[in-house]
Amino acid sequence: MKRRDFLQQLVVSPMVARTVLTGSSVFAGIKNAVAANGKTLIVIFQRGGCDGLNMVVPYQEDNYYASRPDIAIKQPGNGNESALDIDGFFGFHPQMKGLLDIYNQGNMAILPAVHYAEANRSHFNSQDFIESGVANTYLNTGWLNRYLALDDIQNNLRGISFNAIQHSLRGDIPVLAMNDLSKISQFYDSSDSELGRIYQQESNEFNLARSLIQKNGLVALDGFSSLSSISPDNYHPDNGAVYPDSSFARQLRDTAQLIKEGIGLEVVTVSNDGWDHHANQGGAVGAQADKLATFSLGLEAFYTDLGSYLSDVVILTISEFGRTVKQNASLGTDHGNASCWFVMGGDVKGGIYGDWPGLDEENLYLGRYLKHTVEFTDVYAEILAKHLAVQSSELNTILPGSSYSPIGFL
Repeated sequence: MKRRDFLQQLVVSPMVARTVLTGSSVFAGIKNAVAANGKTLIVIFQRGGCDGLNMVVPYQEDNYYASRPDIAIKQPGNGNESALDIDGFFGFHPQMKGLLDIYNQGNMAILPAVHYAEANRSHFNSQDFIESGVANTYLNTGWLNRYLALDDIQNNLRGISFNAIQHSLRGDIPVLAMNDLSKISQFYDSSDSELGRIYQQESNEFNLARSLIQKNGLVALDGFSSLSSISPDNYHPDNGAVYPDSSFARQLRDTAQLIKEGIGLEVVTVSNDGWDHHANQGGAVGAQADKLATFSLGLEAFYTDLGSYLSDVVILTISEFGRTVKQNASLGTDHGNASCWFVMGGDVKGGIYGDWPGLDEENLYLGRYLKHTVEFTDVYAEILAKHLAVQSSELNTILPGSSYSPIGFL
């Protein structure tokens, strides 16, 4: 890997790392001290605004079909292109059989109407708010980094972000960013000594930019040193899991391997882009259907592979907003309001959560959008409190200004 390519992927929080890890790796000590009783949260962001109405289809709603004459999914029982029945009212998109299998095992929660009041329909703003953990307020730090900041654990492998550092993981606690676990050992073997010499040069304490680069670079190298001994080539998924050939599935496969290695991993973020279907969205087949197939197959393989580890894992899928109820003139959908989120894991109580607001025109938000009935911060708070054992007195530190109303999926 070229140094330029590595630096584009590199690493760590843009803010000052509170503790700089140098010298020998902390990996061995962490493996036994932290990971044995640890919990892990994986957050998958469907970026672009995923159309939840064609993902979890309210097939008993007449207005669903009236509003989408060209892209609606048929009711169950109408051939291979019809919805996969969930509960007699909702059905999964026909390309999501893998998630239906998980749901039927009883450990998947579906929340079809999640959002926040007076929501913003800009991708960038809404993503920032969702990842900051505060509605309609931009914060430099993300909710997941503020969670990590609750404990002063000397382990720079607590948080990993696939692709660039996602806003939810920005903050004072250093985290790693990478695209592919298999590239780490290749880079580390060829470039560690050169970059190590650069980062260990004496720094002028009055040059803040250089000091930040040095501190974060040393943290990055220590993290990659810890990970360089983990070989994806020698990894064999458990329980007959077969990952499809996609970057999304590969990143989930890497995540499964890291969880099983017991490195003290607490939070993983995966950015799954490409859900902004303004034109030619398709219905049972087409652009969104192809995305949903990759999404569902990847999650099914990941869930199957984790097996007994699922008792310590929660998987959360989110999106910045849903789409308009009505299709547009380009046979797509435009930026909307409430979106559909999933929660999966060994301790998750399966079912559909949150009141369904309905799709009749008088029930729509501003006459054209799905209303939200579940606050996104309540989803976070439930996971923080019930899965990650955050004390109620600390929830407001992570989710400023919020008031937790239990949902019941954990």
